[in-house]
Amino acid sequence: MGDEAAGDVALPQTGASNREIAERLFISQATVKTHLIHIYSKLGVDNRTAAVERARQRRII
Repeated sequence: MGDEAAGDVALPQTGASNREIAERLFISQATVKTHLIHIYSKLGVDNRTAAVERARQRRII
């Protein structure tokens, strides 16, 4: 996982909504959802909580 994706997975750990993440990154909510789907796939999970936990286990965040 690249540095950019690691940064993307770090935002959900803050509890930010898709809308808040989109506003921070100046992208659409649909793009946030797409990024999250790709992150979930790379981490082998299916939700935010699991993604954050797995990223922590792998020391990505």
